[in-house]
Amino acid sequence: MKDDSPITEFLDAWSHGDPQALDDLVALLYTELREMSRRVLRGERHAETLNPTALVHEVYMRLAQLKKVSWENRKPFFAFAATLMHRVLVEHARARKADKRSGERVDLELVDLPDTRETIDTLELEDVLSHLEKQDPFLYKIIELKFFSGLTENDIAEVLEVSRTSVQREWRVGKLLLAKLLRGEPHDEP
Repeated sequence: MKDDSPITEFLDAWSHGDPQALDDLVALLYTELREMSRRVLRGERHAETLNPTALVHEVYMRLAQLKKVSWENRKPFFAFAATLMHRVLVEHARARKADKRSGERVDLELVDLPDTRETIDTLELEDVLSHLEKQDPFLYKIIELKFFSGLTENDIAEVLEVSRTSVQREWRVGKLLLAKLLRGEPHDEP
């Protein structure tokens, strides 16, 4: 297991207003953030304008704008970074659609959804996820962490402060519900 003490120290310093701590934190975690962005983008078909490096840099810029932060360790930080990456992807897709160059798609095989098409438009996926977030915020968070961060079930359980069994059960339900929503079926329980 990795030693989290420097990470924890940087997170603590950043939460107490030290902007240099964010720079130090990102430098320390850059390789992991870049790998996370590579996993996120692996399922997306984007133009060269959004590559893993550009995605990490955009996340850094958004982190730098935060006024008040408070994370105890690396897992909640990475969960938040995954949320930011998700937002960047959606904004990127919206901007491209506005430019009439739509066509970015997400590879659904990466999350092993049952009985769905292989890819989906990024904005269509965002519409489905937005609906799911209103219907079941806890389930949405599990799907977001699994889909966009690549966190393990153990990591997700730790971040959300629930059991691994709960995460596994919700992920099974989430996959079925997400597949139904993507097929355009009624939005009741799977």
